[in-house]
Amino acid sequence: MPERTPAETSVENAFPDGVRAPLAVVATAFALLIGCCLVVTPTINAANSAHILAQSQQRLVDDLAHATADSLGEVAVELSTAAKLYSINPDRTPADAVTAFAGSCPQARGVVLMAQGTSKPLARLGEPVPVESFPDRGIDRITVRVVHDQTGPAVVLTAAPVPGTDWIVVVSTGIQVPVSPTIRESAHAILLTTPDGRVVQSHGRPDPSTRELITSGSAAAADGAGVAVGDEGSGPVVNNARTTPLTVYAPVKTGTPASPVGLNVLLVAVAPVATDSQIPVPIDWTITLAAVVAAAMALIGFGFIRPIRRLRTSALTGVPSGRHRLREAERIAAALEGRPRDARRLRVPAWAVVLVAAMLPLGWAATVGIAAGQTTPTVPDVVVQGQRALADTAAQALRQQLSASLTTLQTFTTRVGKDMSSLRPALADLVAQNPRYRSVYVTDAAGAIQVSAGRTALRTEEPPPGGSGLHQQNTAGRVPVLFASNPLPDGTHTLVGELDVAKLSSVLRRTAGSARLVDSGMRTLAAADGYRAFDVVDEEPLRQNVTDALAGSARPGTVEIGGQWYVVASASLAGTSKTDPLRWTVLLRQPVTELPLPDNSVRNFWLFAAMAGGAFALALFGWYHWCFVGPLRRLAAAADLLAGGDLRTVIYPERLNEIGTVAQCLDACRRRRAASVD
Repeated sequence: MPERTPAETSVENAFPDGVRAPLAVVATAFALLIGCCLVVTPTINAANSAHILAQSQQRLVDDLAHATADSLGEVAVELSTAAKLYSINPDRTPADAVTAFAGSCPQARGVVLMAQGTSKPLARLGEPVPVESFPDRGIDRITVRVVHDQTGPAVVLTAAPVPGTDWIVVVSTGIQVPVSPTIRESAHAILLTTPDGRVVQSHGRPDPSTRELITSGSAAAADGAGVAVGDEGSGPVVNNARTTPLTVYAPVKTGTPASPVGLNVLLVAVAPVATDSQIPVPIDWTITLAAVVAAAMALIGFGFIRPIRRLRTSALTGVPSGRHRLREAERIAAALEGRPRDARRLRVPAWAVVLVAAMLPLGWAATVGIAAGQTTPTVPDVVVQGQRALADTAAQALRQQLSASLTTLQTFTTRVGKDMSSLRPALADLVAQNPRYRSVYVTDAAGAIQVSAGRTALRTEEPPPGGSGLHQQNTAGRVPVLFASNPLPDGTHTLVGELDVAKLSSVLRRTAGSARLVDSGMRTLAAADGYRAFDVVDEEPLRQNVTDALAGSARPGTVEIGGQWYVVASASLAGTSKTDPLRWTVLLRQPVTELPLPDNSVRNFWLFAAMAGGAFALALFGWYHWCFVGPLRRLAAAADLLAGGDLRTVIYPERLNEIGTVAQCLDACRRRRAASVD
């Protein structure tokens, strides 16, 4: 064996270039992940079950608040349209005008006509209207105001100027939350409240333990929607179990930009104190993670780092390091010491050590990810009923829009004359005031358009349907053609208003999940997300759910479709004489895994832990492979050339770390041997 001398003192970069840096960083990351698993998962179920159940109802309450606001705004649209139409065919007396305005607003409880700047009524009809709520009676635009006192029910006053006159018409209407979900427990209610907590309207009977939450929630709604959870276990005992009271609230806003009207929608309920998770016990997976991480770190430490550092020490001191089980280390040591490689013992390549070490936590991540991903969360009945209420609310909002679209046309036809050309400005104003229409036009008996406003008509030219009603012209094509029609007084012309499908879809978009409007043939007319017109609902559970809703026996529940579980609920648009003939249905399908449930919170955390563990494992492999294994393999190849007699190829260090130090020592050895040959 040729004599060796120690190399000069090597210069190595500090962290993070050292061979131990990846081990320290990844081990620390895994330690933090293990700590999160031990601390976070036990608290998700126990502490947040009531809060998460409350959040699962937030979409419902928001939708109810929107629907309530829509009902208030609908009166404003009806009154505005009636006021504009007054200029076409004005009435001779204030009494006639009041009667006409009352007919234009079916929801009106009382109507009063006043002169601008005075409080003396010119004419009135129906219940008394508290016009003193308008201190400034110089009304120049549609104005909506909620009036409530401690003795009587709250009412909505809608005022509008009458064009061409100095009159103001004021309409009073009641306030209704448009839909009441099925309430199975006495401690579960939907409330309409004022900011001071006074209940204006109640669907269901709230438990006395929720009184404080009702007051605080009503006050907090001024700052926006939210949830409030009472003290754990302070609710009533339900099914021999303690409960926690909760409330979900949202303000009712109207106008553009939206502003509060002084009313709030509150959902008051109780939740079980604890909800058992269907996810396996977190400690099992955490202990397994700790074990595989310890094994991986030990394998890297003893199988890769220790041989490299032993080789570095030998190269610097000139003391032979003996045999190595790491293949590349053995090849380099043999070249440094000028001895043949030991072929009698099994050698392990460096990449295999790093790969096996990374596969241990990566296998854990894959196992946990698959197990958590395949777990079906438990869906409480209150959440299922909440999805049903969402479908009911969407159906009610669509029912209201469709009915109003026909009512507006009926009101319009009572004010028109026989001159078709004079209708063009009124039709343009009708489209501008009612964005639910994409176009409005008058046809003759053959269906030819005589005068129109808005976008190009989609309806195929054909004789219009007889009478007044809502219609669906096509069952195939690019866009569903949905329209309302009403004959004009002359008996030969018909007023047609084509409905904007995008506006119908915007109502469905307020719900959670995938909501769609389907006709009696299960064809899609509108949807909350992307869809093709007249896409047929093929899944049997969905078809059965729609069929049940059309039969008046809607059955919300959980169904499995394509290997995934969904909460499915349907609601028919039947309920008024205008929408009954359509036989349309709202179908709501929400993936169970997307509901804000305790089980989903645990499941999502473990999916996060699995992804984080997998990412750490890949980082461990990538860091060692690109920064250490690759340079080590190339250095071993250079050592083989040196051992084979190549004294001319210079050996450069790729990085200033332990392997770079060995490379410098190996090149020093090459130079000494080359000098001795010379």
